[in-house]
Amino acid sequence: MSSPDNRPAKLSRFDLYSNIALSQGALASPAAMQGWLIGYLSTGARLTKEQWLAESAEYLALPDAWNDKSKLPILGFYQDELKQIQGQDLDYTLLMPSDDEDFDVRMQAFSEWAKGFLDGFGASGRIAEADITEDVMEILKHYDAFSYGIEADDIDEDSERLFTELVEHARVTALFMFYHFNQAQQEPKLH
Repeated sequence: MSSPDNRPAKLSRFDLYSNIALSQGALASPAAMQGWLIGYLSTGARLTKEQWLAESAEYLALPDAWNDKSKLPILGFYQDELKQIQGQDLDYTLLMPSDDEDFDVRMQAFSEWAKGFLDGFGASGRIAEADITEDVMEILKHYDAFSYGIEADDIDEDSERLFTELVEHARVTALFMFYHFNQAQQEPKLH
């Protein structure tokens, strides 16, 4: 795709990471990768560069490890996501296809994000059942329901509004989960 003056159009973040993942043979979208990472980071866990490259390749079901051309952007993805979710301005956003994409494509990406979050949250192994409050359990149940997606036969304004509300709910609750578990681990302990 080119702009009117024949310069290549700038890709969205979603398209950029989709292209990288697809060039490596990924079976999942970058929304799934972001969901997994945010779920993992939400527990207070962090990954080394090598761990992130291995975990992301495995989660996207790459046939091989990330190639040299893809490593730098994938490592940058980790840093960008961590910086964004930690930001004091709360401007974290879900990595979704543009609004120009078909509703089903956007809903599929959202479902993959929700499943990814649950998978990453569980993969950390850091949260004991006793640490899961009623609020946290409710959020996890919502993400589980979101992971199944919503099929809309007739896409209308209500479908679009519902999708926007679901994405915003996931965004806000992801921030809640991150701050809930990360701040809990940073509280000073009396000796």
